[in-house]
Amino acid sequence: MEKVFIGCSMLKEEINTVMENLKLENNILFIDAALHVNLDQLEQALKEKLDKIANQSQPIILVGKKCHPDIQSLAEKYNGKIVKASNCIELLLGDKMKELDQEAKTFYLTNGWLKRWQDIFVKGLGWDKVDARQNFGYYDRIVLIDTGLTEISEEDILNFFEYTQVPIEVYPATLDHLKSELLYVLS
Repeated sequence: MEKVFIGCSMLKEEINTVMENLKLENNILFIDAALHVNLDQLEQALKEKLDKIANQSQPIILVGKKCHPDIQSLAEKYNGKIVKASNCIELLLGDKMKELDQEAKTFYLTNGWLKRWQDIFVKGLGWDKVDARQNFGYYDRIVLIDTGLTEISEEDILNFFEYTQVPIEVYPATLDHLKSELLYVLS
């Protein structure tokens, strides 16, 4: 049976790169990452993707287990497999995320999130700068994960910092953990 991957658009570049490196057919459907702010819409989008491939392939879900409370049962309903990671950050960092969490209260960001932060926080959640400062004020830092696949705009970093008022640290990462998660769901 053919395998079709369903992934989060937040990691589109990373997922496509790992699939290319593993010489896997790039048969992947992406869910708009901005849907994370509305669980009903996220569930609907996931069901639409799963319905689209039902009975013709086994779905491989590259969306974290905690991105939606019912994602595990949805995967099982469609005889699909899902990664072990809780979210897209853990897909990239694995256990390194726990180490970084012990250092400081950390909000994580990928370049994909950085490019879409206005869609997610301003449009999706309706946060103005005051709301952002109240919600991000809990964090000591924001870690921006840099996989080196796409250039990170300093202007984007500055704009997000001005919005949140939380220091942003760029953290280099490889795709090794994402690759291991992908191999896990293929086994």
